[in-house]
Amino acid sequence: MSKKMNSIFASVWRGIMKSARWVARMFGYKADTKFGRILWYVFATCACVFVLYAAIETVWGYVDIVQSKREARLQQQPEYCHDYWNTQLSSDIIYHDAYDAGYVYNNRIGRRTVNGISWIRMSQDGDVLVCFSNGKKRGYFDRYTGELTIPPRYEKAWVFSEGLACVMLDGKLGFIDHEGNMVIDNAFEWSPYIGNYCFHNGLCLMGGHNWGIGLIDEQGNWAVEPEYEFIDRLSNGYWKTRDSVWRYGLLDPNGKTLLPCEYANIEMDYENGCIRAITQGHVDQVFDFDVNLQNPCDFKAIEEIGPFSDGNDEVGDEMGFIPNCLMFKSYDCHYGLMDRKGNIITPPSFSSIRAIAPDRFLCKGPYGTVVLDDKGNEVGKKL
Repeated sequence: MSKKMNSIFASVWRGIMKSARWVARMFGYKADTKFGRILWYVFATCACVFVLYAAIETVWGYVDIVQSKREARLQQQPEYCHDYWNTQLSSDIIYHDAYDAGYVYNNRIGRRTVNGISWIRMSQDGDVLVCFSNGKKRGYFDRYTGELTIPPRYEKAWVFSEGLACVMLDGKLGFIDHEGNMVIDNAFEWSPYIGNYCFHNGLCLMGGHNWGIGLIDEQGNWAVEPEYEFIDRLSNGYWKTRDSVWRYGLLDPNGKTLLPCEYANIEMDYENGCIRAITQGHVDQVFDFDVNLQNPCDFKAIEEIGPFSDGNDEVGDEMGFIPNCLMFKSYDCHYGLMDRKGNIITPPSFSSIRAIAPDRFLCKGPYGTVVLDDKGNEVGKKL
């Protein structure tokens, strides 16, 4: 190995010397003395090194220019952009978000398929078509090929659900299939109170005349008449309704009435597996998820009302009493009377209760303050 390396170094050195002599002759320098020959070798070597350095710099600059141009071209491709701006739509298709100049890129064929995109929305049920906007109109492209399927010609459009998508043409809403055919005529009114128009279990929120909201089926017929001010689909598939005077009701996933629209509020208690419905009188009713009544009057807490002072005795000691009743607190912080055996005497209709005697209670309600006995009968009234 040593002999081979020595041979290589010797060859390189001879090459350098020949180059040095060539450079020296090019400058017309002659080495007639020993000192002259030393100067000649030093000069020739420096000239060679300078020329070599200049050549390397030139080549390096050229390579840098080529690399910069290549990187500039690559930056136009989404696979070379920062992951933050990319959305993987399928194994081959990427959406690159670039404000109003976003685009869809097919990795398999190496080219863009749809340009000039402002935003996209994907279906929650895994539909093949993706809704997009070009800033003016909305259309659809295929998430597996990236190819434009339905050109952007709609004023508004929503994602596909259960094979249909809601679109707006000439200010009216209708539904199209995957080929863009209008299968439910665009004769419906758009409502600002409906977030999206998607079918769930064959039903879709839709606005009617006079801003009422109802549910239509997949043929465009009213399954639930548009008589509500608001309808919200809950996570278990039920529909929570509200009328114009803020009374709530509940529909099943098929639009059948489970609870009439007469409650102050209805909430799903998923943690305890029940439905809580609060009546207009602040009574908390508890139902199971099949809407069977489990508790006609639930409450949050039971509290003592007293004892309170009943004046002083003959020696000046304070006299007290123990009220015959307790008060219970509803989930919306209203109070009712309960006897000491746990039997409910009054609904939780009062904002406060105070005992004024063992069998007399001052109860403040929405229509003034009344005095009740320990049986819940009104025995006096105070404005």
